[in-house]
Amino acid sequence: MRTRTDRLSVDAMNNRLLIPAALGAIATAATVAASGGAQTSGERTITVFEDVAHESSALVDNAPRSPSRNPDSRRFRLSAGDEHVARTPLLDGKGGARLGTSYAHAVVVGGKRFTSARLQADVILTLRDGTIALTGVAGAAQQPFAVIGGTGAYAGARGTATERETEGGAELEIRLLP
Repeated sequence: MRTRTDRLSVDAMNNRLLIPAALGAIATAATVAASGGAQTSGERTITVFEDVAHESSALVDNAPRSPSRNPDSRRFRLSAGDEHVARTPLLDGKGGARLGTSYAHAVVVGGKRFTSARLQADVILTLRDGTIALTGVAGAAQQPFAVIGGTGAYAGARGTATERETEGGAELEIRLLP
């Protein structure tokens, strides 16, 4: 059973690190724009809204443990190996229709505070017509994630994914190459 302090930890992590997935976290609200369906050979863009308000997540404080369990405390510290796991609904827009789910797993690789943390993250986006796999570094410096594959309509997918924080979540834009 999760304690109030644990919930505060998860909420604080969610408010400070959106991981695409995750930031994610990371993409069920897919709107396909550009050049048609999965059968076409041109580049296409998929945009989804990550509904962080309805995300389920956990922050795992691995050894060495933080001197404070409260992430809002000045004494709270992240350390290499701490983990963040999240399941985030993906919508076609804020308050829109459900398109799928983002499953994200991120490991702290640098930084001791939320504002400076760097995390290596892997994200799987499950959509109605297949899955998209993302990997990259999340955290203080916004960097695109690499699209490293997929299944169904996204089999053999490659490209990039970028996240932009918005009120109540994040917009994830996935650019698939031909």
